[in-house]
Amino acid sequence: DLYFQRGGECAGAGKLLKSHPKAGEDFYMKTCLESIGVDTQEDFSLLRDGICGTDCPGSDGPCSDGWVAAYHFYRDVDSWNTCHAEALKAQVAAGHDQAPAPIAPKEEVMEISGGDAAAEATDLMGKATDLRAKLAPDASAAKAMRKSADGDIKTATAKIRDAQQRLVDAAANKTKAETLARNAAEQVSKAETIQKSSQHIAGVAAEAKAQGVKDRGAAKALVASAKAAEEKAKSEIGPAVEAEEKALGEVASGRICLGLPGVRLKSSSAIDPKTIVKTLDTSTPEKCQAWCRENAECRQSIFSAGNKGCYLFAELSGEPIDFKDSFNSSYCGDSSENEHMLGLVKSVFKMKPWVPPLKQCSWAGEDCTQTKCCANAAVPNWHFTEFQWYQCKPEASGSHACKLEHAPAGVDFSKLSNMMTREVPKAPEGVLTQGTSLFCFAVVCWDKGPKEAFWSSEADLANNIKKTGRSIMGCEDHAFFQGGGLSGGGDASSIQNIDAFINAWEQVRKDGRYLKHDWTIKVDADAVFFPERLRAHIRDLRTPKGSRVYLRNINFKFQFLGALEIFTKEALERYYEASGQCSQHVGHQGGEDYYMMACMDGIGVDHQTDFKLLNDKYAATGNCHDPWVVGFHFYKKVTSWNQCHDDAEKAAQASNMHFLQ
Repeated sequence: DLYFQRGGECAGAGKLLKSHPKAGEDFYMKTCLESIGVDTQEDFSLLRDGICGTDCPGSDGPCSDGWVAAYHFYRDVDSWNTCHAEALKAQVAAGHDQAPAPIAPKEEVMEISGGDAAAEATDLMGKATDLRAKLAPDASAAKAMRKSADGDIKTATAKIRDAQQRLVDAAANKTKAETLARNAAEQVSKAETIQKSSQHIAGVAAEAKAQGVKDRGAAKALVASAKAAEEKAKSEIGPAVEAEEKALGEVASGRICLGLPGVRLKSSSAIDPKTIVKTLDTSTPEKCQAWCRENAECRQSIFSAGNKGCYLFAELSGEPIDFKDSFNSSYCGDSSENEHMLGLVKSVFKMKPWVPPLKQCSWAGEDCTQTKCCANAAVPNWHFTEFQWYQCKPEASGSHACKLEHAPAGVDFSKLSNMMTREVPKAPEGVLTQGTSLFCFAVVCWDKGPKEAFWSSEADLANNIKKTGRSIMGCEDHAFFQGGGLSGGGDASSIQNIDAFINAWEQVRKDGRYLKHDWTIKVDADAVFFPERLRAHIRDLRTPKGSRVYLRNINFKFQFLGALEIFTKEALERYYEASGQCSQHVGHQGGEDYYMMACMDGIGVDHQTDFKLLNDKYAATGNCHDPWVVGFHFYKKVTSWNQCHDDAEKAAQASNMHFLQ
């Protein structure tokens, strides 16, 4: 009634529609009724609406609550009837009176029979109007009472909820109090136990204190006795040390020693003599030699600066292992052995190889006034028929700088570098040469497929090497390093992979095994490699021991292809010492092999040349029937790789090559 009287305020003024233009009719109706003063009561069991989804309370079925008055959102006749039947069934199960079956509405017909009926109707309408006027005050009063009652009900409901919460809180507090009481009882029990233990401990402590007082007195007496003994020992040790030094000096006076600076001798029959009271100091080459001289059984000493170790031996050796400044060896014996030891010294130093001193030049753009040379390699065209090279040229300022200019036509590329890198000659017979111990590694892209469908993947080639025990598996030590970030041909080839291979060489450095071997060899997985042939080539090259050398491997373009890269340990030590210069001054475009060659030349690493190290299809020398060639490249399918290996072995057997013996 109130809505029909004042509802126009909601629509007429347009405030609600403007404030909530997209609100539903239900929200509009609720807001309108509240704004004109209609009160509310809550009963959330009146309606269950499928629109609210999981936000609505759950039940056994969509229409299974016998108390819900209405169910919404059944948009086809079958589901509507199913819901209605389920709700009636739930109502009966809940014990509520079943609603009567719906009764078809009857049509109301007002019969107008004439003037008398009209007069009677008019009279009734008048009476109804009078009755309504009389009841209006009572209706207003009833509404006011209802509003007041609703307020009282809300207040009472809030108080009931508050009381219920207080009861819950009280129960929780009671539980906490009981728990605290139990804990307190336990703590009291523990305290009583601790008190009893403390009393016992106090008694034991008193006894211990009394005993300690006694022991302290005895300890003081012992300390005094020990100090007296120490003083006596000090007074006696001096003469003892003097006596020992005198005895050792007498031994030394009858012996002579000859030093071999920079030499590490082969050794056998190690001895470890001890002093009696003298403090031994062998921290220098001279002191190490003196200790050998003072011991009659010592014939040879070796001092290592790396760990300041002094090693003594009962036998002389005329065979040097290495010539390095970090080692010092000595021969010791009586005066009658002087000539023999002198002969050994001369024989050892005759074996000392000549290692070219490290030469350092200036890089492009740097002042070369002092060095008079340039470190950068020549810059060739793609076919290696024309070159530019760096020359140390004077400038207007009076200084010199390395500048790029065209090289004369017809000049041999291998002689274009102003670094003047040296071809190291073979060591003469009898001179110490580099050993044949090999550390070999391959860089493998384990997670990449082959570039061509008819090739095998890098992983397949590497796993074939492992399975057959061939290639780098025949070296004294080997490793497979991950070739992450490689580009180029999609494999671990050296084309356009400079930065990735710089990272691979860094993995070699971190691995550290290269330091334990004479040579380090990088082998492509698609190269068929024979370690035993390489050892034969190394023996034939007679590389002077300790030389910083890489091997130029093929007579093609710049004479160094990346399928088989071979370096002495000393060459890699120099590379790791100066690789930052290469990264900064050598271009990163092109092949990894040309980068490594330009880097090694630029930092002063020398080379030897052996064009029978590699047969490569890139150089049109790709056959597998040469019994002397060390590596054959490239064979990118496992079956063709194995076939090449078999063909090369048969060729060597047919030629009766000596490295097969």
